[in-house]
Amino acid sequence: MRPKKICVEKDQQISDDVDKNRKKVVINSLDYELLAKIIMLLPVPERIEMEKVCTKWKEACQLAWYDIKKYKCEPSIGRSYDNGLLTQSYLKEILLRCGVYLKELSLSNVCNSKIMPFIGDHCKNLTTLECKFYDNSFIDRAYHFVQAFRQLDKLKCIKIRVDHNYSNETINLSQIINSLPEEINEIHLISEPRLNQKQNISMSVKKFKNLQKLTVHSFNLDNIILQEISDITTLVYLSLQPCDINHEFPLFNKLINLEYIDLTMVARKEANKLSTKILNTICCTCKNLKHLDMPPGPYDLVKIPLEKWINFQHLEYLGISCDIMPDLANTIVEYCKNLKHLKLHNPDDLMNETALKKLTELENLESLILLPCMSLIEESIITISNNFKKLKRLEFIDCKIVSSVSGRQLFYTPVFNELSKLQYLEHLNLSGTNNFKDSTIISIAYNCKNLKSLKIYGAGNNITETVLIALTSLENLQFDYSLA
Repeated sequence: MRPKKICVEKDQQISDDVDKNRKKVVINSLDYELLAKIIMLLPVPERIEMEKVCTKWKEACQLAWYDIKKYKCEPSIGRSYDNGLLTQSYLKEILLRCGVYLKELSLSNVCNSKIMPFIGDHCKNLTTLECKFYDNSFIDRAYHFVQAFRQLDKLKCIKIRVDHNYSNETINLSQIINSLPEEINEIHLISEPRLNQKQNISMSVKKFKNLQKLTVHSFNLDNIILQEISDITTLVYLSLQPCDINHEFPLFNKLINLEYIDLTMVARKEANKLSTKILNTICCTCKNLKHLDMPPGPYDLVKIPLEKWINFQHLEYLGISCDIMPDLANTIVEYCKNLKHLKLHNPDDLMNETALKKLTELENLESLILLPCMSLIEESIITISNNFKKLKRLEFIDCKIVSSVSGRQLFYTPVFNELSKLQYLEHLNLSGTNNFKDSTIISIAYNCKNLKSLKIYGAGNNITETVLIALTSLENLQFDYSLA
């Protein structure tokens, strides 16, 4: 090798070494605050790993957590490498670092009730907490929750999901609920449904004078609890499964601020007590109502005086179970001009075509849901396809298409191809509706480009390769298909 070339190679090597050293000097010369800002660009698990680099980085990492305001437990840790399952001990490591900055925390089923006192000690600024535990945790270890909630005095929203160990023992939530801050705005208690069973609970909500949202699902509510709920005049949101509510119980008489009522979780036995009188009370009292979802029951909307329907003028969501005849359709169109979502349940009865055509005058309607066992004629599908042009959600769940002449069910009809005219559709549910073939799905796939979800499980149709190819053209589609 010639001397000149050797000299050049040595100079290049020196230059490379200087560049490497300069890079090392640059990153190590940063002060703690700037280094922390760089570390904050990393996901949560990687921030913990950076503590192992050196003493300076470990100290800088301690400053790199103030941007974490929300944390939701996922099944895995979330590392880009060695992505193991999330454990309660690892969650504690995370909360030790960012807990003081957290505003919202959502726990998963990897946690047991022992995590609650730890949250109370390290997450004192929480405003929203969501958790899920087995019922025995609330029965045997209520003190874990009491200890936590007494320290979380900034909490504004609590969502508790109760899973079951098949215990029939009453859950006494009195201590737990009473330990919540008096100024809390939202309480959501949701029990996982059990076949033909509801969990009994004991609790009181009368201390919460500023409660705005209340959810109680799949629990037995006695009249004492219902009476306390009826006195919370600050409520704007109410979703519950009342027990033994009858037409004489004044649940809605004082709730003048309600904007949202959902009673659809009511079991059939209790729903049979939801009389026209209760519905009339809602209409007269809740003049700001935007969302009303009622289960099947003996109530009759036609018996509500026309002059009272003006109080439904703000409705954006209406879910009802009744026989929609032209007069009722006229009333809905006249007084509910702001309706965006309409859910109808008319079991074992034919949808009146004249009434349906009248409902097409709801100019702002974006969602139409027809619940199980309703029957429609082919002309109804055409009416929907030609007139509800703004629909983003359409659901026919276990609906039957029948002949307008004989009334017999049609087991195949090409009329469903008409649905491809609804070009703004984002969600389509044809579950249990086995009246269509490949051409329907292909036509929808090629014309409804905004489709995000398509459900046809239980439709009894074999999905062919041609259909699957057509569906791949929909970039945002989530496809739910099953023969079951």
